[in-house]
Amino acid sequence: MTGALTPHGPAGIRHVTAQDAALFYGLALLLVYAPLFLGTSRPVPLMIMELAAVALLAGLFMPRQAAAAGSEDGRTGPVGLPGRPSRPALLFLLLLFLLPLFQLVPLPFELWSRLPGRAFYAEAMRLAGDTDDGFNWRAISLIPTTTEAAWLALLPPLAVFLAVLRLDQERLLVLVLVFLGIATGEALLGLIQYGNTLMTDSATGTYRNRNHLAGLLEMALPVGLALLAATVGHRRPPHAGRPHGRRKPTLRQWVARFSVARINQTAALGAASLAILLGLIFTRSRAGISLAMLGILLSSLMFSYRLGGRNTYGLIGTFTAAGVGLASLIGLVPIWNRFAYADPFEDGRWTIFDATVQAIGEFFPLGSGAGTFIDVLRRFHPAAVPGVTINRAHNDYLEWLLEFGLIAAVLVAVWLLFYLRQWGRVWQSGEWTPLRFVQAGAGTALLLMMLHTLADYNLRVPANAVFTAFLAGVFFHQPRRAAARRSRRPEAPGENSGRAPPVFVIPPENQNNPFRAWSPTAVSRRRTGV
Repeated sequence: MTGALTPHGPAGIRHVTAQDAALFYGLALLLVYAPLFLGTSRPVPLMIMELAAVALLAGLFMPRQAAAAGSEDGRTGPVGLPGRPSRPALLFLLLLFLLPLFQLVPLPFELWSRLPGRAFYAEAMRLAGDTDDGFNWRAISLIPTTTEAAWLALLPPLAVFLAVLRLDQERLLVLVLVFLGIATGEALLGLIQYGNTLMTDSATGTYRNRNHLAGLLEMALPVGLALLAATVGHRRPPHAGRPHGRRKPTLRQWVARFSVARINQTAALGAASLAILLGLIFTRSRAGISLAMLGILLSSLMFSYRLGGRNTYGLIGTFTAAGVGLASLIGLVPIWNRFAYADPFEDGRWTIFDATVQAIGEFFPLGSGAGTFIDVLRRFHPAAVPGVTINRAHNDYLEWLLEFGLIAAVLVAVWLLFYLRQWGRVWQSGEWTPLRFVQAGAGTALLLMMLHTLADYNLRVPANAVFTAFLAGVFFHQPRRAAARRSRRPEAPGENSGRAPPVFVIPPENQNNPFRAWSPTAVSRRRTGV
């Protein structure tokens, strides 16, 4: 099925080094493994995924082997592919990586007790007599062990994001199909669970609860619709022997569009998207179904006039695709009313939000430390929610502000700037290749997850954090061909100053002119006998 999705077909995957192949298969195995054990939320499965992430990072920063002949880069050196993040992006990732480690820096107890929010705990430690010599130094974080665990849990998403940027676009599209296969399998498992009333009243897949499965499926739906729009009536990109302009398709070309292989590919993507949508409905997640409706609306607006990359079906195809999308939205409204699960704790979330905001004000601007939310909120536990342990804020942004302080707000703002800037690059003129369709679908999926995390904690689930990082890597992926065009651009005046001009040497076998004997001068000399 990937043959029509890749720019060069299956033969486009060539000149592979052992490192690139190991990276591709390691990333595929990590994606398949991520959701298997309750979303990798258990300690041992999470530890295995963290070790795999360390192996991926080690492979990324190893010196790159020489590629096979005919590849883009045959040199040996550190990883420096065209898809490498820009310097601002690298600075952002480095700050994100080092932030939990900064919270582990030890400070003298007297200085630590003056930090925002620490006075209460310092007084309790003095009363308990825990300020002896062994406790004269304290880490900035209230609970260093949980901060260490939070830093280790950050490694898999970071490794997946960097590894996706390293891949070429052919293998990237293959991994997107792997991701869709994972989501389809989870959706089918959820439908089986819902059909068996003895198991559960909603679809959960291999996750712990319905909202986490809904988070995966709501991200997969726009990607499936993007690939579906890319394959409907898709024509091969022009080459040197075929003009680039639009021509009216011949009867043979119209028949080729409806070939068995293409129909099978389109039908498979359509069936996968339908299964994902049904699985999302039967999670009975109100937020998940609502965001699925938003994803369908955005996909209809983006892809209805770009079917196949060049709107191969014209105005009729545009109206048909838009009509199907709007009809799906209208049909989902009664389904939302019928199947959406009324969460008994939904009203209680506002109480949790209020308690979290109080804690943020106490620890701002440094934060309490990564992973300390559960223990910190015990001090601010709302009286309206008795007898339960509040393990999450059900709003990742508030939880980040509590644990990381002001720097969390800065990182979120910078991420939004990167996100909007990348949309400007994806939304450019020219023919829409399958990769651009997938990038637009991934950008929509990221938007849905950013909205969902306002009322849940999907990004705290290791599996969904990995999938979000994967889609972020797809969205920010930079095709090698674009980088190659930049490397071949003419140099600006003065850009080559300070460097010696290139020396072009003519091989000895090409230095003899075979037509010298027939030049006018040689002929006249032979006639005159000179």
